[in-house]
Amino acid sequence: MDPSPLRLPLVDSHLDLAENVTMVGRDLTLSVAAIRALEKRTANQATVSLPDLERGGVAVAFATVTAGLQTGDSSSSLVTARARTPEKAEAHALSQIGLYESWESQGRVRLLKSVVDLEHHLALWQKDGKPGLVMLMEGADPIVRARDLPKWWRRGLRMVGLTWADTRYGAGVGTGSETFRRDGLTPEGHALLNEMAESGFTWDISHLAEEGVWQGLELGFPRVCASHANARALTPTDRHLSDEVIRAVAERRGVIGIVLYNGFLEHRWEQDNSLSVTLDEHVRHHAAYLASLVGWQHVGIGSDLDGGLGLEESPQELDTVADLYRVGDVVPAEARAGVLSTNWINFLKDSLPHSA
Repeated sequence: MDPSPLRLPLVDSHLDLAENVTMVGRDLTLSVAAIRALEKRTANQATVSLPDLERGGVAVAFATVTAGLQTGDSSSSLVTARARTPEKAEAHALSQIGLYESWESQGRVRLLKSVVDLEHHLALWQKDGKPGLVMLMEGADPIVRARDLPKWWRRGLRMVGLTWADTRYGAGVGTGSETFRRDGLTPEGHALLNEMAESGFTWDISHLAEEGVWQGLELGFPRVCASHANARALTPTDRHLSDEVIRAVAERRGVIGIVLYNGFLEHRWEQDNSLSVTLDEHVRHHAAYLASLVGWQHVGIGSDLDGGLGLEESPQELDTVADLYRVGDVVPAEARAGVLSTNWINFLKDSLPHSA
């Protein structure tokens, strides 16, 4: 079942599973091979499905809840298509949670809401290989009011990123720009972060303009990570993290998930798609850079596979998410278990409530 010789419970900290069902229309209960055969695409080919997560030994995935991103067949597949009102965004996000809940009721996944859930799941996973999902809201548009947070908590949401593009909570950086934004949190964003801290949520800083990140850190938010972001020093856009932000996340015992999108691994690829992007060269370089700043214990994988892109936009060694274990081949042997697995698992044990 698991191609990894260590039988590690792999963790991917960012997958748009529900988005691919609700916006693209994919049936993720099928294998990737079956999805490709049905779709017959020549671009944005699928790489992620529940059977392939299981086949690849991915024990835990941070599964996103969003207000809706257009992926489809558009050549500009990362264009936003977010709901026009907070109430519509809320309805869309709740439908995605409903999807995850239906998968759990069918025995396809387990939803992880606490440390007890996580530990129980990992014990069961050694026997059945079913993936466990931690729900992560990417862009807080669906949270109509900060006082609604208890409702989301009861539905199992445990992590929130305030922005993708701009929201009423702050300035978002979307896919990034070389012209850096100087905007930050709105007053509503400050209020939401304060409520999140009190309620036990984890804050994902991905896609938030840097000024907003610093404003949130100055509030003393206790549980901070970057589910999917690379180093700005290697990919020079405001979508990625400065050295100072990387250090600040690590100082708060956070983890940074490396994004496995070609354009975020090799900046020149955006202008020349013929450039070869590989785990061996590019992911190795990104991982080593992060580790040189903060140590290997703060480095993980936040692949974002099929996050508005597909097979052609991913490193050559990856055919499906079942190949995620190959990232372990490009980090030092002593760091392999941490990067693939235990860094994120330890983070979850520190940040999730003990019991649901």
